[in-house]
Amino acid sequence: MRGILAGWDSLDPALRWLMRINLIALTTATLLLASAYLLGFRHTSVEIDLGVMAVSIVLMLVTPPLCRRYGAPAAIVGLTLSALIFAVGGTWATPNLSPLTALLTMVPLLVGFAYLGRRWIQVLSVVAVAGSAGVAALAEWRRTEAVSEEWWINAVVIAASLPAGVAVVVLLVRSAYARLQGQSDELVESRRRVVEVADAARRSLERDLHDGAQQRLLASSVTIERARKELRAGRHDSAAALLDQLAADNREIVTELRELARGIYPPLLTERGLVAALQSTARRSAVPVTLDVADVERTDPQVEAAAYFCILEALTNAAKHSGAAEVHVTLRGRPHLSFTVCDDGRGFDRGAVDAGGLLGMEARVAAAGGRLTLDTGPGRGTVVRGEFAP
Repeated sequence: MRGILAGWDSLDPALRWLMRINLIALTTATLLLASAYLLGFRHTSVEIDLGVMAVSIVLMLVTPPLCRRYGAPAAIVGLTLSALIFAVGGTWATPNLSPLTALLTMVPLLVGFAYLGRRWIQVLSVVAVAGSAGVAALAEWRRTEAVSEEWWINAVVIAASLPAGVAVVVLLVRSAYARLQGQSDELVESRRRVVEVADAARRSLERDLHDGAQQRLLASSVTIERARKELRAGRHDSAAALLDQLAADNREIVTELRELARGIYPPLLTERGLVAALQSTARRSAVPVTLDVADVERTDPQVEAAAYFCILEALTNAAKHSGAAEVHVTLRGRPHLSFTVCDDGRGFDRGAVDAGGLLGMEARVAAAGGRLTLDTGPGRGTVVRGEFAP
């Protein structure tokens, strides 16, 4: 079963958990109702509900392979179809289930809010409103032409189906609350980190300008003054040599400033996108870089910038601190943008180093709706992984 559901591993952990809980609840309800059927409660309404539940389970099991390619939308479409089949079929067989089945038509909308765009939410809103109204109308019509008027048959079906359905709704609400609470805590923490990162970035920029371009410009001023004195003294050859040196220094200053500007925000990232910017960075890297790219298209500029600067920071750390001989960068565009930077360096103990750089990377990725993880240790290299929700 784990292999069949492996496609859900690409989903957000909270969505993956909800999908599995829904599948477990459906399977449990089906087994309970099947047990009742085998024990002698054999009736048309029970058979219809069993068939509906089986179809709903099949629809859920179809989604994992699709999630590898399409991500959260595939999971929620499968959840929507499963909920609608269960709602209509369950209401047809047992009209007394209508309060539960009407509620189930709203579940995909509640789940989708955190993972889908506006158009998807609009469609799911229509499904929730029309579905719940349709289920309620169907229940009232079927009450007069019920498959069975025996109270115990309805009681068996409701007893087998209701707990699982209620459990799904309760867990969904609890998960949504926990998610909102977690996002609130993350927002407070991210604001603090953004301030820290911005201050650190300003200090770093000031240091780079002071130690680099500013010192070179001061040296150029000295060279200009020396060349002026040589000219006044009539030593034209010496002055020409100083001017040649000045021209060379000026070219180095321009190159240094370009590199500094590229680190602030590379024009190539804006003009041609993430892949082109990373290819350029890989060519200039002090450590050999292997770039593996697949299915990557232009996306949100904030996401592209977050991915680029985190990869750039990881490459810089590998070159300065890890002693790595090679770095492998993997970039994937489906089901959502993700990247991995893996080096063969000496690694490090996270508790023994300054976490400022890592906090900056995490804050940048989180601000773009993503998540960053770090896997490292002394003697086993470093792996940085980032993924952005669609």
